Amino acid sequence: MLKIYKRATIYSMDDTNTIYECADLWIENNKIMKITEEENYPAEAEVIDCQGKIITPGLIDVHTHVGIWGEIDDAINDACEYSSPFTPTLRAIDGVNENHFSFDLARQGGVTTVQTGAGSANPIGGVWTILKTAGETIEDMILVEKSGLKGAFGENPKNMFGQVYGKEPYTRMGVAHIIRDGFERAQQLTIEEQDEQITYDLELAPFIEVLRGDMPLHLHCHRADDIATAIRIAKEFNVKLHLQHATEGHFMLEAIKESGATVTLGPYMSPSPKYESKYGHPSNPKKFNEAGINVAIMTDHPFIPIQYLNVCAAEAARQGMDTMEALRSITSQAAIQMEIADRVGSLETQKDADFVIWTHHPFHEETNVLETYINGKRVYSIDE
Repeated sequence: MLKIYKRATIYSMDDTNTIYECADLWIENNKIMKITEEENYPAEAEVIDCQGKIITPGLIDVHTHVGIWGEIDDAINDACEYSSPFTPTLRAIDGVNENHFSFDLARQGGVTTVQTGAGSANPIGGVWTILKTAGETIEDMILVEKSGLKGAFGENPKNMFGQVYGKEPYTRMGVAHIIRDGFERAQQLTIEEQDEQITYDLELAPFIEVLRGDMPLHLHCHRADDIATAIRIAKEFNVKLHLQHATEGHFMLEAIKESGATVTLGPYMSPSPKYESKYGHPSNPKKFNEAGINVAIMTDHPFIPIQYLNVCAAEAARQGMDTMEALRSITSQAAIQMEIADRVGSLETQKDADFVIWTHHPFHEETNVLETYINGKRVYSIDE
């Protein structure tokens, strides 16, 4: 059925960053048909008046633990496998509870797509996934089942295993060794042996997929020296690198830019839980943008509740980041980082009909999400 959301202010978030002051969004068969300012409505269309309202693409959170982190009781936390520091074949999709309340919170905040998976206790923790935040089953929600191999540097892995469990890694050198070792062993295999690893989902399969460019390497890193190590390892093995957190990245912007790595920044808006994240500040995204590095902004849910993703981006704008770039960091730029921009992140013809209707601009202090839509279906309403 054709639905037309008329007379809204529409932020397309396409390459032109066009803002339509009074326009109509046409949706049919779960896809976006067009944005138009011509009020010519077919008789069969359902027309919804959105005058005075704001419509944006559904928001995208690049780095979360939605559906996999217990949150209420750490005993039911499925985000970190503490039995070993090296668990590459664990898949987020096998730990996500699609009925977890964090998906409700996401929809309430206008977040329609998330990347979720293993936490940062392990130097190599497993394979992440990208999901829509609503669907009949987990299979319905999947956008990318294997979206990257997750690893982590710094205090989390060396403290968890060195201090708590009394085994490697005790040091940052030990963490880097574990990550590097997986790639070195994968490289030593013949093509036939590599294919066998992938066919039977053996221990080195994710490393081979990263080496072949089938998915990126996601590395948790706060301190500048950890960021440098992440870049060094990615360069050694010529793999696609996504820097997660990059808290001290503003101290080494040229090195990050030269590396070609993508960058996801955050979480902000909370006291630093550890020494290595003390330089985290919502003014950092502006510094990256001024250096010519496009960034996405994360919540790292549950560390910042996902329904406040727009607030995190708004705070970056308040701290000097260009307002449109801040909005891009949780819509189109986030989609580009996740390599799903052909489906989501902007309101363009034939993209998925994932959009949000707001009372005000998403960064306005009084804004509320009125309705959230995924694939053209309303999945949240403030009135319900």
